[in-house]
Amino acid sequence: MLGYVKPDRPELKIKEYELYRGIYCSLCRALGRNYSPLARILLSYDFALAAMIRLAIGEESCVFDAGRCPFNPAKRCSYCKSTAETDFCAHCIIIISYYKILDNIRDRGFLKKLGALLIFPVIALMHKKAARLAPDIEKTVSGCIKNQAESESRADCSPDEAAHNSAFAMGKILSYGFEGETAEKLDSLGYMLGRFVYLIDAADDLEDDIKKKNFNPFKTEFPSLAGDEEKKTFAGRVEKALNLTQGRLLEIADSLEFRRFGNIIDNILSGGLDRSARAVISKYASPGSSKEKTFTVK
Repeated sequence: MLGYVKPDRPELKIKEYELYRGIYCSLCRALGRNYSPLARILLSYDFALAAMIRLAIGEESCVFDAGRCPFNPAKRCSYCKSTAETDFCAHCIIIISYYKILDNIRDRGFLKKLGALLIFPVIALMHKKAARLAPDIEKTVSGCIKNQAESESRADCSPDEAAHNSAFAMGKILSYGFEGETAEKLDSLGYMLGRFVYLIDAADDLEDDIKKKNFNPFKTEFPSLAGDEEKKTFAGRVEKALNLTQGRLLEIADSLEFRRFGNIIDNILSGGLDRSARAVISKYASPGSSKEKTFTVK
């Protein structure tokens, strides 16, 4: 999706990484099976994690089978034979992608708008099917998109307010179909995950949004990012917001009972998100740094 919700691969066992790839490949297969090969370009890390969390909480065992990649038949891959959760997440991807493409058509530059216009007729057809198969998610996402547009129309929209709708939608997606305390915790977990992704993406895009005069909730407090000192101040502001969000996210995750994939989920929510945060923060705190290309061994 946006590339922020990925595993911290060096810290995963080989078996664990292969299981993660298996879920990722299963979601890719679900998009192709339910929609079309073209739908596979919409595959996202966010929903690979969402599918894994839902499979980890559910009572049904996750049986993997060996297969070959549809895009590269010479490449072997594993995939989960249980399709209910990956199909559900595939429907969610299509619904969210449809509204993102509409947003690109309205707001983005010429090239992005042209690309969105070219793909829109195909996505619109997929969206009709997804909305029929997941009507509750369609209602939630469409409502959040409407509220988001209203929030972004105001010059004083804060990062917290701007992040709310994306976070709310992710909470409802993660908790859909579950009941009681488990549903409440998954809702909160999804909310914090959605909030983290929104904030880190907004921070990552701030310089470009200032130049292109696009909406960004951080522009109210940092309208220009003029000079290294202001960039470092902004980096500290973002680091604090992301740390608070990630801390709450991990606290909720620790309270959930994962029947499987627990180590992988913890790796993504701790090391993976931390690695993504450091990459974005270093762009402002240490301009010109090589980000993730350097490391220290003590």
